[in-house]
Amino acid sequence: MMKQTLGIIVCRETGVKKTPPFYETPYFMQLAQEARNWGMDIFVFVPTDIRWDERTATGWTVRLDDTWVKTVRPLPNLIYDRCYYHNLREYHFYKPYIKRLCSDPKVRLLGTPLKGKLQTYDILKQNPELHPFLPPTRLYQSPADVFECIAKYRGAVTKPNGGSHGRGVAAIIPAQEGYLVRGRDQQNLIVSRYFKNDRELSSWLDSFIRQSRYIVQPYLSLYTSDRRPFDIRILIQKNEHMQWEVTGMAVRTGKPKSITSNLHGGGEAINIQSFLKTHYGQQEMDLILAQLYQISETVPHTIEAHHGTLVELGLDIGIDRLGRIWILEVNSKPGRTIFLKTGELQLRQRAVQLPIRYARALLEQ
Repeated sequence: MMKQTLGIIVCRETGVKKTPPFYETPYFMQLAQEARNWGMDIFVFVPTDIRWDERTATGWTVRLDDTWVKTVRPLPNLIYDRCYYHNLREYHFYKPYIKRLCSDPKVRLLGTPLKGKLQTYDILKQNPELHPFLPPTRLYQSPADVFECIAKYRGAVTKPNGGSHGRGVAAIIPAQEGYLVRGRDQQNLIVSRYFKNDRELSSWLDSFIRQSRYIVQPYLSLYTSDRRPFDIRILIQKNEHMQWEVTGMAVRTGKPKSITSNLHGGGEAINIQSFLKTHYGQQEMDLILAQLYQISETVPHTIEAHHGTLVELGLDIGIDRLGRIWILEVNSKPGRTIFLKTGELQLRQRAVQLPIRYARALLEQ
């Protein structure tokens, strides 16, 4: 009997000589090892390497000795999308190839990727239960949007609509009759600037954002008493019974004076129970956790009702200085590194197992 295959589509890693030539190879190796336990295998390929006349693709699979081998395989019927786009140029390059793959009647996606922060916000705000947790969000059209946000909320944050890992995120706060800007540029380099008037800030915003699609949100005080930014990453996944479960939660803390706690920007990962107990105490910790589980149950069902099938979600949650909880970001292609960094290896293992078990259940339908 021929093994069932889960296809994984990726973007080719450029600028480095690497075999295989894509990101997340440790994660895919673990997926291959888990797939083996279920009589399956994985086949990782770049959408540009499909031969549609033959319905084959050139890609990579894992041997029994856990080494990668390049091969040509029939196009799998079930696809797990792990394409990461570092910029708009990359996104537009791959878009037609992925569109053709997704529109093929013989191909099924494990989950439909989300389109962007603003589109996700528009979906979530349709559910009244989530209103208290959603920071006001609007599309950036000109510097006037930032000034309006600053006037109303005493600070603004600009974010790429389709970005990730904290790249291109900047906080703008009134200071010394001017404005202080802190964040990271698209190359993940630290930005720290002071502008003495509206004209200087407007000019900088135009050069920083350029033609990119950006959103504007209020600046929220999401930091500990020692001024370290932090957020909570929640990983929610579907299991083999096609039901949602919270795989794990962990806290990411950033460096003092940074505005992001992202691990790619030098942040640290901490066990959520110990962090909340230290900073909030037992009673408030119990209340926060209850709200986090409520959000984790509500968000996936809300998105699926308006967007389409999902396989997993990463929620980034903030808690401000008044104890209010905010949904900062929802990611349909979440990473799992955080559980390695907190030492919670069982959570990491479960996070790898669930996509394979869910894929197996779909293939057996």
